[in-house]
Amino acid sequence: MSKVTDKALKERIKELTCLYEVSSSISNADPEHIEATLEAIAKSLQKAFLYPKKIGIRIVVNRLAIHTGTDPEDAVSIQSEIKIFNVVKGHIVCSLNADSFKVDDFLNEEQLLLDNVALKVGDLLERIEIQNSEAALKKRMEHADRLGILGEITAGIAHELNTPLANILALPNY
Repeated sequence: MSKVTDKALKERIKELTCLYEVSSSISNADPEHIEATLEAIAKSLQKAFLYPKKIGIRIVVNRLAIHTGTDPEDAVSIQSEIKIFNVVKGHIVCSLNADSFKVDDFLNEEQLLLDNVALKVGDLLERIEIQNSEAALKKRMEHADRLGILGEITAGIAHELNTPLANILALPNY
């Protein structure tokens, strides 16, 4: 194999390894500790790029921001939006120092990888929101059920009190 082919193959292997690590992180994600999952994803992404020691990865979702690597003031970058229910809620940005690099130094496959990871992160966050919505709905249903039971008990007590009172009020008529 030629050196170019060998190098390209190694890059694809790094990207596939990254996708595997991201999928593993997402499948093992704890909704209570989403920051740790996003940090693991950012580190996996950093390793997958052509210049892993020189790249900075920033994941921003809602009010949460995760950052790994360098964050140069003057940077060239590629990014991908994170969508939750088809609404942009964040982004992933990969940056290189503009003094040493230009946008063309990013591989086309790296943008595809970034888009794929952003899609997976969006799916994870959608799943967490669905779980939270289901928990809130279950809580409201339990509360409504308790109120219904309380209403039945109250009606029963009112009936039990009303029967003797009606008999007492009917007594003077005789």
